Amino acid sequence: MMKKYNFLIMLVITAMGLFAQNNEHSFSLGVSLGLLGGQSEEIVYRNSKSGYMLSQLLWDMKPLTYAGVEVHYNWQNPANKWGLFTDAFFKFGIPGNTGIMEDRDWMFGTYPDWLTHYSVHDNRTQKAMLIDINAGASFKIFEKFLIKPFLSYSYMNFSWAASGGSFLYPDEDGDHFYLITDTDVITYEQTWNIISIGVSFYGAFNRYFDVDISIKLSPLIWCTAVDNHISRNIIFVDSMFSGFFFEPGLLFSFTPNDFFKLSLSVKYRNISGARGNAKIEGEQAVYYNIGGAGYSVFDIGLVATFTALKF
Repeated sequence: MMKKYNFLIMLVITAMGLFAQNNEHSFSLGVSLGLLGGQSEEIVYRNSKSGYMLSQLLWDMKPLTYAGVEVHYNWQNPANKWGLFTDAFFKFGIPGNTGIMEDRDWMFGTYPDWLTHYSVHDNRTQKAMLIDINAGASFKIFEKFLIKPFLSYSYMNFSWAASGGSFLYPDEDGDHFYLITDTDVITYEQTWNIISIGVSFYGAFNRYFDVDISIKLSPLIWCTAVDNHISRNIIFVDSMFSGFFFEPGLLFSFTPNDFFKLSLSVKYRNISGARGNAKIEGEQAVYYNIGGAGYSVFDIGLVATFTALKF
C-alpha cells in the first residue's frame, strides 16, 4: 500500500514538473492614475420617430482625476505560438468640480432648429466607477508581433450635480437672470453596460520598449439614467438600448526587468445613438423612444504593473 502511494506521489510531482516546464502562467497586478476628459450627453427627442432634440444636457468631465487597479492573467502554450489572457480594470473617479453643465431646449414645434432656452451651471462629479473585463487569445505572427482578438464587458456609472447658473430664457420664462446658490438645481446619474468585440496588435521594439494598439466595437449597449430636476420637483427615468460603441487605444510600455513595467495608456471612448423609453417617477405613463444618451471621453493614464506570480 505504501509503495502504491509513493508511486502516485511521484507521478503527481513528475506531472507538475512537466506542466511547469512546458507552460507559462503569469499573474500581474497594476495600479494606475489618470484623467478623463470629455463629456456625457443627456437627450430628450421631440417624439418617438424624430431625430430632432427637444432638450440636451452636456455634463463635463474636464478633467476628472481617477485612480485604478488592474489584474492580468496570461497563459502561453508549450510551443509558444499562441496563448490565452484575461484582464480586469477598475477605475474610480475622485469627486470634485469638473467643468460646466450646459442645458439647451428647442421648444417651438414649427421651428425645431430654433434654440429657445439655454443655461449653464457649475458641474460637480459626485461619483465615477469604470470596470472593463477582457478575455481572449494571442497568436504569434512574427517573433516580436502578436495579434490578440478578445471579448470585452464594460460597466460605467457616473453621478453629477449642477448648481448655480446663468439662464437665457424667453421673456415669459424669466428672460436673462443669474442664480447664485450652493444648492443643486439638477442631478443626473448614468449607468452603462456594454458587450463588445475587440482586437489588439502587440509589437516589441526591443528588450525594453513595446506598444499595444487596440480597438473595440459594439452595438450591444444598455444605458439607464435618472434625471432629477430639483427646482421643478420632477424625476425622469430613462432606459436606452443599442447605438454604437467605439474605443481605440494605445499602450506604450517600458519594461526594465521581468518584475516591473511602466506604461502610458491613451484611449478614446465614444458612445452614440443610444435611445429608448422615458417615464416620470411616480407616474404610469411611458414616453416611448424619446430618451437618449451619449458619451465622448479621452482617457490618459500612467500604469505601474508588477508581475506577482509566474510559473
